[in-house]
Amino acid sequence: MRVTLDGVAVVTGGGNGIGAAMTEMLSQAGAQVAVVDIDGTAAQRVAQAVGGTGYACDVADEAGVVETAKRISTEMGAPRYLVNNAGVVSRPGQPFTDNTEEDWDRTFATNVKGAAFWAGALRDGLIAREGHIVNVTSITGVIAAPFMPPYSVSKSAANGLTRVLARQFAKDKVSVNAIAPGFVWSPLWEDLGEVMAIASDGAQGGTAQEVFDGRIRDLVPMGRPQSPEDIAALAVFLCSPFASNITGQIIGVDGGITI
Repeated sequence: MRVTLDGVAVVTGGGNGIGAAMTEMLSQAGAQVAVVDIDGTAAQRVAQAVGGTGYACDVADEAGVVETAKRISTEMGAPRYLVNNAGVVSRPGQPFTDNTEEDWDRTFATNVKGAAFWAGALRDGLIAREGHIVNVTSITGVIAAPFMPPYSVSKSAANGLTRVLARQFAKDKVSVNAIAPGFVWSPLWEDLGEVMAIASDGAQGGTAQEVFDGRIRDLVPMGRPQSPEDIAALAVFLCSPFASNITGQIIGVDGGITI
């Protein structure tokens, strides 16, 4: 089975880690990729490697999202694929009252509102092309991560947003699904590992890598980490004609953690 894509794909948070892997695989499948990242230099670097175009944008800034979406549509053509991958982790919160209003607002602005802003900014083009939206959430949106409430709750909300958008877009033949990664070593997980080393039961005092390795050993039935390429492969499939009748699903790529 060979997946072939035709059209422009937007990947947010595409400047490194999972987003960079998605950019490469989407390009290999035939998509022209607009790489969006708050770090414009990283976006340009990843885009250049695949013949795409990089854009600097903070997904939490609605006006900036709208402007960047217009630029992409003008310069590359209206996108057919949207991958909402941009995300941030939150500070520790055990108890949850340790988290400030700023913690909650910042995490939700990026992890939830950012995806909604991009879906809204590209809505007409996605409908015209019977497109596909893929939201990258987390297993912490399926099973609770009590040591960082804003992050875990925001990812649960992102799963809920996926279902709401799937219902709203269904009549227009636009699919909306979410990928919930397990333990993927990436720049985001490096930050997450540092948070867990401070706040999570049984992980205090270790390095981010030690926390990560311990989670794989203790929690993943298949006994191995997930890779950016694992997530990217599913994203490409969900953007393909093979997945045209799949929508509103939260699909775990987690080695069995959520079994």
